[in-house]
Amino acid sequence: MKVVKSRSDRVRLPGVLGPSEVSPTTTGAENIYMGVFRVPAGAQSRPHYHADCESAVYMLSGRLNVRWGEGLEHAFSLEPGDMAYVPPRETHLLENPSEEEPAEYVVARDAPDEHSIDVPWAT
Repeated sequence: MKVVKSRSDRVRLPGVLGPSEVSPTTTGAENIYMGVFRVPAGAQSRPHYHADCESAVYMLSGRLNVRWGEGLEHAFSLEPGDMAYVPPRETHLLENPSEEEPAEYVVARDAPDEHSIDVPWAT
């Protein structure tokens, strides 16, 4: 058993901060990944996908607008208590529409590492 204490924010993706996680680096996890992420007020991630893993998201606070699809043609919003499923290789972008409040969420994956791949053509 291992406990992961919250750490100072560090950039995980441009526009997304990740202060703590269960991963091979922090706990030796072999089959799962879980992290707490924050998108600062007014910030957004680059278009990206996660290779070879499913992701589940649980919104803790704030609001996120999520655009997804090959050309980011689909959209939905997440608020506290909402959950979302992201299949492998689904291109998506996260944006925090608030000018004042950060958005914070938990991600769980069925793979031990965060495999984020930028998608420059999805703008």
